[in-house]
Amino acid sequence: MKRRINVKYLSRVEGEGALIIEIRNNEVEKVDLRIFEAPRFFEPILRGRPFQDVIDFTARICGICPVAYQMSAVHAIEAAMGVSVPQPVQDLRRLMYCGEWIESHALHVHFLHGPDFFGMESAWSDRDYGHIAQRGMKLKGLGNKILALLGGRPVHPLSVRPGGFFRWPEKKELYQLLPDLEKGFDLSLECISWAVSLFEGEEEIKDTGGFMVSLHNPDIYAMNTGTVCTSDGITYSMGEFTKVIEEYQVPHSNALHTGIKTGSTPQPFMVGPLSRINMSFTSLPEKVKSTVLQGGISLPLVDIRMSIIARCIEISYAFHEAINIIQGYDGTAPHVHVEPKEGKGLWITEAPRGMLIHSYEFDRKGNVVTARIIPPTSQNLAHIEKSLRNYIESNHHLTTKALRSGCENIIRSYDPCISCSVHLIDLTEGKS
Repeated sequence: MKRRINVKYLSRVEGEGALIIEIRNNEVEKVDLRIFEAPRFFEPILRGRPFQDVIDFTARICGICPVAYQMSAVHAIEAAMGVSVPQPVQDLRRLMYCGEWIESHALHVHFLHGPDFFGMESAWSDRDYGHIAQRGMKLKGLGNKILALLGGRPVHPLSVRPGGFFRWPEKKELYQLLPDLEKGFDLSLECISWAVSLFEGEEEIKDTGGFMVSLHNPDIYAMNTGTVCTSDGITYSMGEFTKVIEEYQVPHSNALHTGIKTGSTPQPFMVGPLSRINMSFTSLPEKVKSTVLQGGISLPLVDIRMSIIARCIEISYAFHEAINIIQGYDGTAPHVHVEPKEGKGLWITEAPRGMLIHSYEFDRKGNVVTARIIPPTSQNLAHIEKSLRNYIESNHHLTTKALRSGCENIIRSYDPCISCSVHLIDLTEGKS
């Protein structure tokens, strides 16, 4: 007997994708997460352009996490040009990232993933969900406030440049945010408790799809600095990590898949908040950790659906970190002049969805020779398919409707940004 599940358009994800599952005699024959959006060619668009253009061009890859693209880009440029920026600049960049984590996670938790736990088609399907949606709007609005103040606007901020900022806020401007951010922190702790309660009495889905990978910094919860660590205890420098992963094309997707080179077949790995929480839980503030543990949650989190908990934890952390940064801000963020030069630079930062890799080569005039961008979703795609396969193999007895619902829940757990994932592909050779 053959069963076929065909989801022509995935809902509540960013971008357009489809899912095809085929099961014969309870054996999974096919799990294809189809990414059919057209390639967006950001890398070749950058070739020949001056290094100053890279930050704003790459920010246009995503409207939800433009800061992530700006941060990976600016760090990679500065690495290539041999520039180090002072601590106040680093702090303000981290504050911008806090704003993005808050607004992006709040959107996903409350409007994209949250409805799955209530059997709803959307956040607007049931009036009883209204107070949850309102909380999400409040949290997202606070994240946008941080971005608007630091970047001039919440979407595609304009202030970031190599060596620092075009404009940095006055001390009083940032201090005016503190009362709202303190209320946001309290609200985020409620959000953690709510997310934990979603799994009361639920049977855990243990994911065995591959490694978990994230940046790790022993001194602070990693956002834009650190080394790459895996769940099996291996540590890489940023440059070393890019040498042990492989991007490859699959027939059913316009987005490249990525795997860790082990033997003849690249092995799937997962990036994102679940990986970060498992790798860096001890770096969280005590109040955040105690709120998690009081809910009866134990680490590591191995159920991919619990990424909703991880995102709520990171919302809370981002508020806590934003408050600390603002309280220590003295009103200055001196800019460092960046001279164009020939060089290569690579950097990885933690976008809301996971590690975002930027690598550039510049000529002596500072113009882009080559560009390589590996978004978190393209790193996750192979892992998503493996997670789906594992879930189907354990739950093939379910009705087609229930199986489809469970699979869509898993996909949304990764918060895939499908539009981000589709970059340059070679349609003739099948290579990136």
